[in-house]
Amino acid sequence: MQHVSHVNDLILLFALSFALYRVGDIWTFQVVLFPLWRMVRSEDFPAYQRKHFHSIFGVIFVPMGLSALGAALLWFFPPPGAPLWLLVAAVGLQAILFLSLFYWVPLQLKIEREGNRPELIHQLVVTHWTRVANLTLYAAVVLWLSWIRLQF
Repeated sequence: MQHVSHVNDLILLFALSFALYRVGDIWTFQVVLFPLWRMVRSEDFPAYQRKHFHSIFGVIFVPMGLSALGAALLWFFPPPGAPLWLLVAAVGLQAILFLSLFYWVPLQLKIEREGNRPELIHQLVVTHWTRVANLTLYAAVVLWLSWIRLQF
């Protein structure tokens, strides 16, 4: 049983690392990057957006997938003492985050096509707070699981 505990601890560390990384990236987008989009000239924005999207693949989309993997692994290899409801919360928050892509991808494509119109950027910034809250809450859940593990 000792071996299983070490695997579970490594998975918890993996999940925690990507949860905290994602909190940093989502808050940076929310309070720095998205508001700066207003400063890009409308005629330059489609090219800017394409370059932006291709530049962030490794630093945003790969960690996004690894964070979701961390939540799934926590479900199958929970840390000792982890309450079921916290594991459900972790997986549920990640599922909601991925479902939100059905809203976010079309909005991002619309902004790329139509430019950084003030009403679109406002819609992006205002509704993006749901993703910020989701990732922040997910990180809090994984931190709580880590605290429980330290007590066990």
